[in-house]
Amino acid sequence: MTRTLTLTTAALTASVVLAPELLASLLVGDYAGVGALRDALPAAFAQHWRAGDGAVTGELADAVRYWATFHVVKALLAGALLGALVVALGRVRRGRVPLLALAALAAVVLIANVQGAVAPLSSLLSMLSSGAADAALASAGTPAFSALVRDFAIYHLAMVVLAGGATLALAWLALRAGHRGRRAAAGAAAGAAVLLGVVALANVTTVADPEPALVGFLRG
Repeated sequence: MTRTLTLTTAALTASVVLAPELLASLLVGDYAGVGALRDALPAAFAQHWRAGDGAVTGELADAVRYWATFHVVKALLAGALLGALVVALGRVRRGRVPLLALAALAAVVLIANVQGAVAPLSSLLSMLSSGAADAALASAGTPAFSALVRDFAIYHLAMVVLAGGATLALAWLALRAGHRGRRAAAGAAAGAAVLLGVVALANVTTVADPEPALVGFLRG
C-alpha cells in the first residue's frame, strides 16, 4: 500500500470518529456536542408529548436536525473510508486481515449511520433516560405516539433495505471467491451474508408490527 493511501486511510479513520460531532455543531449550531444533545432530549420530548399532534417542532426539531446532520457526516466519512480500504485491499497481498477487519467495521458504521440519517427521530430514542422513556410510554394512543410508531417502522425498514442489499453483495462475493478457490474468503463472506440476512429478517418483523417493538424498546 502506498504512503499516500496509508495516510488517507488513517486520516479518514480518525475523521469518522472525531469529525461528525464537530461538523454537526458547526453546520447546525444548536448543540455544542452529543452530550449537550442528550441533556436536552428529556425536555424536548416532554414538549413534544404535551403538544400531542405528532408534528416535530421546537426543541425536538432542533435535536432531530442536529442528529440527522451527525449521521449524514458520519455515513459519508465511513463510505469514503470503506472506498479507500477497498482500493488498499486491491493493492496488497500481505497484511490483508487488519484491512478486512477495518473494512467490515467501516461497512457496519456506514449502514448504521445511513439508517440514523433516514429516521433520526427514532435514532434519538436510544439516548432517552428511563424517565423520558416512561413519559413516551405514557403518551401511547396519542397522535404524537402514532407518529413515532410510523417513524420507528421507517427506521427498521431502512435496515431491511441496507442489510438486505449487503447480504446480496456478500453472497455474490462469496460465490466469486469460491470460484477462484479462495475458500477462507468465501467462507467469511458467506458467514457475514448469513448474519446480515438474519438482521434483515428480524427487522422485517418489526416493520410488519412496529408498535409492540417500540413499546418493548422503550421499556428496556
